[in-house]
Amino acid sequence: MKRRWIIVAALLAAVALAQASIKLTVNGQPSALPAITVNGATYIPLSALERAGAKTVRTSSGLTLTLPGGSSASPSQTAGGANQRVSLEGCIGETLFNGIWRLTVKGIKAINRYNGQQLGYSVNLEWRNGAKVSADALNTGVKNLNLVLTDGTVLQTDDAQSLTNKKLPQGAGVALELPFYAASGVTADRIGKPDKFLVEIDPLVLKRTGVAASYTTPNPSFRVRLDCQK
Repeated sequence: MKRRWIIVAALLAAVALAQASIKLTVNGQPSALPAITVNGATYIPLSALERAGAKTVRTSSGLTLTLPGGSSASPSQTAGGANQRVSLEGCIGETLFNGIWRLTVKGIKAINRYNGQQLGYSVNLEWRNGAKVSADALNTGVKNLNLVLTDGTVLQTDDAQSLTNKKLPQGAGVALELPFYAASGVTADRIGKPDKFLVEIDPLVLKRTGVAASYTTPNPSFRVRLDCQK
């Protein structure tokens, strides 16, 4: 009997050595469940993949997993839809970090100009340098700032330079109100509701500009869902 217990203890010790927990961070936020390594292979909880934007369908015969940007994207999806581009995704009030920039969308409100002749929305955000060197958005690959409405309309801001051209030292940030206007003549009953705020970033620009900073993800673009709040 003593020999049997020795064998069982040895087996349990081998399992413990073969399995190790790893702290897991998803889109800049810590995961409640860790990743685990078993015999050299790392496994990630399904809930963490879903939080990162993966779509899962469970059936009696198996599990279907569609990653953001996967082949199941519908041709009719609007730009910035769930499967259009792999991005760091979050909600209003949630800080997203890609290794260089920290983005927090604080809120959004309806605006107008020209005595109400042109309608739009204002995005209230904080943009902060999280790198170890001074940097500006333009020379780190920030290309487009888009506001996507629920009807598929994509709006761009006339004030992008207030973000892209501002050089910020390490740890510094700027608070901005970026206006996005619909086409003239779009009335209040026809304008869509705000759906997503997108910041498109090309990490390859760093190789051309020589900024001594690097992104911690191969897809550093931001996607902020405007239908949820943290």
